[in-house]
Amino acid sequence: NLLKRVIQGNLDILIGTQMIAKGHHLPGVTLVGVLCADHSLNFPDYRAGERTFQLLTQVAGRAGRGAVHGAVYIQTYHPEHYSIICAREHNYQKFFSAEMKHRQELGYPPCTRMINFRLEGNNQERLIKYARELGNAAEQLRSQGRLTGHVEILGPAPAPWGKIKGKYRYQMLLKSPHLQSLRLLASRILNHAQPRLKASGVSLSVDVDTVFIL
Repeated sequence: NLLKRVIQGNLDILIGTQMIAKGHHLPGVTLVGVLCADHSLNFPDYRAGERTFQLLTQVAGRAGRGAVHGAVYIQTYHPEHYSIICAREHNYQKFFSAEMKHRQELGYPPCTRMINFRLEGNNQERLIKYARELGNAAEQLRSQGRLTGHVEILGPAPAPWGKIKGKYRYQMLLKSPHLQSLRLLASRILNHAQPRLKASGVSLSVDVDTVFIL
């Protein structure tokens, strides 16, 4: 109903979250303002720069879709960040080059493959204990051999969103450019983990090629 009223010209100002940036065709909009545009840059996620660039590009595209040219104002504390600069310039190739350089240096996808072991539980102490045991087991399983390439283990550590819907969350990331070794180690860890899950009161999910690590 709100969007319909905007399209009909009954509303002059629309204030909202990133939902209003997602593909709406509003030909009467001639001005877009983004507050705290770099908030998403602070997320502990290797795709933070990418998400920021995507969102700013999308929301900027809501302005000037009709006969009148539009303007976009972006409030930021980091105007020198390449995500902000490239969004301002609508320069995808420049952003891609800068982002890929960071991904290559830090070994993140698409330069590597990644698997996320997510652990959740109602009891924080039991969850932490199980996560530490799983992390120790993962290190031991990695050293057993037959891995054709190196696999890096990050964690276990509290998930950036440490509690959702009353459940505490931990995660452990595996990453490697060697898919065969990554799959073999993940399979070993999963086989080790499953018999102990029920008694621990912890649930485990495995996210292959994860793009969301919050």
